[in-house]
Amino acid sequence: MRWERRVRHTTTGGATLLLLALIVLCAVAAFLCGGSTGLVVGLGGVVILNGAAYWCGDRVVRAVTRARPLGSGDAPWLRALVIELAGQARMPVPRIAVLDTPIPDALSTGRDPNHATILVTTGLLARLDTRTLRGVLAHELAHIKGRDTLRGAVAMTLVLGSAVAVVVEQVTALVGRPDADTLALLLVAPLAALLLQRALARAREYAADAGSARVCHDAPALAAALRLMASPRGGHRTGRVRALFRTHPPPAARIARLRGKSSA
Repeated sequence: MRWERRVRHTTTGGATLLLLALIVLCAVAAFLCGGSTGLVVGLGGVVILNGAAYWCGDRVVRAVTRARPLGSGDAPWLRALVIELAGQARMPVPRIAVLDTPIPDALSTGRDPNHATILVTTGLLARLDTRTLRGVLAHELAHIKGRDTLRGAVAMTLVLGSAVAVVVEQVTALVGRPDADTLALLLVAPLAALLLQRALARAREYAADAGSARVCHDAPALAAALRLMASPRGGHRTGRVRALFRTHPPPAARIARLRGKSSA
């Protein structure tokens, strides 16, 4: 469908531009604040830490959340849904784990589609019916297929790397006196990097919503799920400044886009 191609190209292009902007900003900030030493120390150290977390991300998340991996005979209906949707998305079937909490939520993790896990909460399974659950699972599969874990790891590595370079500059400033331009960069660069990282995360959420609609051919299903999953306070308007720091777009905005797609 034409709207699907349009949404896919728009969201992918926008996310790519945001990531490129983040790379340029953090590299320049790290170099100007800490010179070559700051750049190497900042990015090198964080790359090692984030790389380890990225490589073992699915196991780390399961261990931290104490999610229970589904056995071969557990919840066959849930496994069948994931297998069906993964087949429609033309991707490997991810592992499935269940987290015992009343909060309705789902997330995906893993370094690539061959090492991915979808975590769903018992609250989500209790609140959604099969149709709306399909929309949520398709959304998580879209995250996996789009390698959003990798994008997020790269973005966070850049943000933390530039922050470490800033710390190097601050320590160096104890010996010397930084100029006004460096001081301004110390204040602006970390905040700008964080805002770009959050904007990238929101762009990928919209892209995963579009991916869900493509996989299950039912955009209203995810829209209905978002309404059911939204907290009682989720419907209130968020201030513009606060909205800039969100990792997820407001549910109302996502629902509006999905409704627009379903009528296109």
